[in-house]
Amino acid sequence: MSVQDTSRPPITSAKPWFSDEDIREIQQEVPKILRGVLAMGDWVRRLEEAAAAMAGTAYAVACHSCTAGLEITLKSLGVGPGDEVIVPAQTYIATAMAVRNVGAVPVFGDVESDTHCLAPASVEALLGPRTRAVLLVHYGGLISPRLDELLGLCERHGLKLVEDAAHAHGAARRGRPAGSLGNAASFSYYATKVLTTGEGGVVTTNDEKVYRLARMYQARGMDLTRPEEELFVLPGHNVRMTEFSALCGVVQHRRLEEFLTRRREVADVYARFFESKHPEIEFQRCPPDTRHAYWKFTVNLPKGIDRAAIQARLKQEWNVSVNWSYFPPVHLQPVFRDLYGTREGQCPVAEDICARCLNLPMHVRLTAEDAETVCEAFEAVYKGLS
Repeated sequence: MSVQDTSRPPITSAKPWFSDEDIREIQQEVPKILRGVLAMGDWVRRLEEAAAAMAGTAYAVACHSCTAGLEITLKSLGVGPGDEVIVPAQTYIATAMAVRNVGAVPVFGDVESDTHCLAPASVEALLGPRTRAVLLVHYGGLISPRLDELLGLCERHGLKLVEDAAHAHGAARRGRPAGSLGNAASFSYYATKVLTTGEGGVVTTNDEKVYRLARMYQARGMDLTRPEEELFVLPGHNVRMTEFSALCGVVQHRRLEEFLTRRREVADVYARFFESKHPEIEFQRCPPDTRHAYWKFTVNLPKGIDRAAIQARLKQEWNVSVNWSYFPPVHLQPVFRDLYGTREGQCPVAEDICARCLNLPMHVRLTAEDAETVCEAFEAVYKGLS
């Protein structure tokens, strides 16, 4: 067993970052929060305004996680028991679990290997009389190049389109930002995301009815037209956000363009490397009319390559961390096998690429030189295994 080379500075797969200036501002504001409103105050309002501006929507509702955001979005769109929602097989379990948690059934659609995004043909094949919505994941921060087909499909069949925009802060397709492309969306502000509040989520929408219902679900179903009476008219949960989390999010939003620029610089280094050195390795290509948020830079290794060995050797020999998402694909997670009898072979593309994809380091503390080092390390390790 080789010994890890700790003489090299570590290159981590993900890393949240606050500048010294940001930290000083947060430190100055925390005492005011502690002596005032601890949750759902002015900082939450400011975060919601920042998120709505990012998404280009009229409304935003902050909550404690993206999962909670997806749940109140689905409920606000009328999705519930007896309904089916099509979700991609390559996604984090939260996407499908949000559907289950509102009483509906997740129906697992296949993805396309080059984008890792939901395949329109798979969606169409899964449509049935109980289909109520399509839950589109912007995998890695890329809005599907097939978006127009998916929107048209939803319009023809009277379906709602919900964006799982967990990865996609600042992404856009033909000038339209993520968060404004369907009926509503939910963003994640988890610690490793493009923007972070530690834990958190924000729902965005242009639909006033969805907004008002989401706001009520955010507060346990309270009738917000008469808040002083504390009358609860909907079955809801407490999914509210704290002022400290929102403060961190507001500070992060100011850095969004800076963060996206750095992520694109790193992605450009990776793209040039694979185009010139390894054309046999597929990766997400961003069309010229699309703005990629690059939460992840994912490559599909050729079949037969041991990605676990690549991961181990990169860490041991170069102090470079890589990972993959998601394995097993969500429909093969034990909970959904037990609930719905899902099986191998059901979503063959997702099953294939989830078994061989690899995420290279991607965060705002990386430099172009770091990215070059990752490429050098990958080349050395890959040649030894291929």
